[in-house]
Amino acid sequence: MLLVLLDTLKRRKGRNCMSENSQVTRLLAKRFSQPGERGRIVFWRDDKKQYVDDAATLVGECATDEILREVELITPEIGDENDKRYIPFTVRYRMFHEQPNQKFLVYLTEPAPAVQDNWLLDLELAYGPTFTMDKLAVTLTETLPEASADTRNKWLEVMRGVPKFFDSEERAKRLAKRLNAHDDATDFQAKMIATLLQLKEDRHSMQDIWAELLTQYSQGDESGIEEIEKMGLNQFHWNGTRRIYHFDVDTGTGVKPTVKDFVLWLFQLAWNGFSDGRNAVSTYANIIRDWDDWYKNIDMRTVLQNLSENAVEELHLSPRIADMSVEELADRDLFRDVDEMIVNKLFERLGSQSITDDQVQRIINGRKQKLWYAEYTDQYECIAAASRLRAVLAECGELISTISSPEQGMKLYAEKLYKADGAYRRYVLAWHRANPDAVSVDDDLQSAYEAYQQDLGQAWQKQVDTLSQWKFIDMDAQTNFYEREIAPVLKSGRKIAVIISDALRYEVAQELSERIDRESRFSAKLTMQYSVLPSYTQLGMAALLPHGSLEFDSKDRLYVLADGRSTKGIEARAAILSAVGGKAIRYDDLTKLKVSEIKELYKSCNVLYVYHNHIDATGDTEKTESETVDACEKTFKELGEVVKKLASGNVHNMIITADHGFLYQDRDLDSTEWLSEQPKGDAVWVRKRRFSIGANLAPGRAFVTFNAAQIGMDDPRNEGISIQVPNSIMRLRMQGAGVKYVHGGAALQEIVVPVLHVSKGRSAADDVRAVEFTILQRTDRLSSRQLTVEFFQNEPVGGKIRARTVLAGLWGHDTAGNDVLISNETPVAFDLLGQEKSERHVTATLMLTSDAERFNGTNIELRLREKTDGSNVLVMLDQKARYFFKQGVVADDAGFFD
Repeated sequence: MLLVLLDTLKRRKGRNCMSENSQVTRLLAKRFSQPGERGRIVFWRDDKKQYVDDAATLVGECATDEILREVELITPEIGDENDKRYIPFTVRYRMFHEQPNQKFLVYLTEPAPAVQDNWLLDLELAYGPTFTMDKLAVTLTETLPEASADTRNKWLEVMRGVPKFFDSEERAKRLAKRLNAHDDATDFQAKMIATLLQLKEDRHSMQDIWAELLTQYSQGDESGIEEIEKMGLNQFHWNGTRRIYHFDVDTGTGVKPTVKDFVLWLFQLAWNGFSDGRNAVSTYANIIRDWDDWYKNIDMRTVLQNLSENAVEELHLSPRIADMSVEELADRDLFRDVDEMIVNKLFERLGSQSITDDQVQRIINGRKQKLWYAEYTDQYECIAAASRLRAVLAECGELISTISSPEQGMKLYAEKLYKADGAYRRYVLAWHRANPDAVSVDDDLQSAYEAYQQDLGQAWQKQVDTLSQWKFIDMDAQTNFYEREIAPVLKSGRKIAVIISDALRYEVAQELSERIDRESRFSAKLTMQYSVLPSYTQLGMAALLPHGSLEFDSKDRLYVLADGRSTKGIEARAAILSAVGGKAIRYDDLTKLKVSEIKELYKSCNVLYVYHNHIDATGDTEKTESETVDACEKTFKELGEVVKKLASGNVHNMIITADHGFLYQDRDLDSTEWLSEQPKGDAVWVRKRRFSIGANLAPGRAFVTFNAAQIGMDDPRNEGISIQVPNSIMRLRMQGAGVKYVHGGAALQEIVVPVLHVSKGRSAADDVRAVEFTILQRTDRLSSRQLTVEFFQNEPVGGKIRARTVLAGLWGHDTAGNDVLISNETPVAFDLLGQEKSERHVTATLMLTSDAERFNGTNIELRLREKTDGSNVLVMLDQKARYFFKQGVVADDAGFFD
């Protein structure tokens, strides 16, 4: 064995001239730097052989310290009688007779022999003290930071219990970076675990440690807990978990707990609302706080999702979840099964009409912060839209019978009835995105909307039948748009831009108005005008231009002349606008312009017409008509962008309008929606699904028939020009073209046209802002571990008042000047729409953690944090409330969270 050790030393000396034992080098160099004989010979006893692999590199030519390069290594115990260089007598002779001026390091690797057997005892005493190196003590002295003697003794005691951790100098150095002079034995061990798990240097709490262990376990990796066990820190870790979290799992005598045990305990506890039937919820305040923090963290939410997939099976919860009602599941969380079951049961309840819209919306709003909501967003939005559609159809259906005149009917549509068409469009969009299996729900809603359209169409038809001409008393007409909206602006010396979006139905414009109004410094106001009849593109576009008269083009009766000039295409319209100092541009061309180019364009004219066409281009094509609702969504984006782009080009006043609206249903028409008759007359020049243009068209019970004068148009050649539109929402049978999307008739959805005024302000008064709230502090003292706080939302959300969610928590301020969170931090949503004050109260329940013990007998504060817009950074709000806290709290963490 001795020869093996010798060979090891020789080999290491031959191939490795660098030593990482800088602390040993420094101390040896200090000994050899002493003057005279005391600095010539040093005896080093290393009976644990801690440095047997390194001794040969510490001195001699490979030494890193210049002083030690002059020192020779002697190992008198390594050798036998055949190697006389290492016999004790030879050693003495060599040091004092052969090389009396040479410096020697005498490295002894066996325990000190009995006095009578120690041939070198006199020299050890003479050149003492014998050099010793406790590797742990050296690490403590040389690697770990300065601290008081008492603290260092506590650290060393821990180190002696887990020496394997310090076998790696690199690991010890990483630990040293985490330590500070105030760390006690608990902190020291917690930071050892943090080092093993390679957490950030400022992270070592139980929350941080378990976050990493859970993350690893969710990926099938248990290397972290294995390292903890390997280094002897297992008992400390699990004792801390029991003490801080009240983790209580009976693993059986002698059986150590596992990460899986913790995961199942955690999910079972969370599933039960952190109540186990034996302890108060406040007992679990620490794990509740940490769970809340994990839950709020994007990365940890993914971890919790992964863990929950197995936990639900291990805990056998799926059958129980399946047996629960929607109401019982509404506030439950954690497992995909919960959301899957809520979705299925909500569709069932919608199908049986056994749940109100308020209940549906409340349940779905409550799900938005849950663990799996993002996975089921499309399904939930579909259910919410379906429920809302049914409720709106019921509300609007009751109003149909109140239509008493053409003007009142048109106003009723612009104020209330448009909501049904908007709800249907949003439902169809949501249904397409979710593509659920609940076919019967869709069938019922499609039928309900079709019935509503027919009822509204028939009621409105009765009013249209009373008209002797296409004119409504005290209602704005599309034909007067330029004179009413544009001419006065130009006359006052101001400029304006007009954005005409083909087929921008009134209800679509209503939603667009709401979206624009939510933008800072933009304001939007929606009014309406009635369109020309027939309500189709070529006539509507002509009506929006400056003109004195309109007539059908004799070359192609679909097109229209304004004051005898063609309005076909953007070039013709630009020519007409030029007479009033105006210009025209397509949306696609405008988006390609730089801001500077837009400024120059706007500067060069008095009025700028921008033509946009996406809804009509999509709906009017048979292959794409089913994408009409998607086209509306894209239109929101495109018009929003063009408004901002124009504003950046110094366009501060805009009007968004349309040539006509449209009728749309998402499934094929049944036979009752088709006309069996066809238009007749001297000539039928134009025939479309919803209108015809001809000469002396024959009146019929299935049609509304007007001559040119009755619709405000000229008939310069006295051709008997007349138009016909099918009654109500009926369509003409004809080859080609789509049937789901149509326009041209006199239905309210076709002829109520939006006039949306948009302006960009220059003051902060036009900014969107978060809704304001007040803390309703009912007491200034806290003597329990739980506090329920009441808030009042000062105003309803809507328009430029946006909803907000803040995090409420209790904080203490320690003697070092640090703010410490001492409770769970719970989200509080201020998103209430109610006009009554009594409808805008919100509460939050906070539970003190064991950290609160440090602040017993002091003032603590309720503080609120909120994410900054567009980021996950939390900022502290000004609102706060102060409480004097006086109550005995058992400390569970022993500084683990410091």
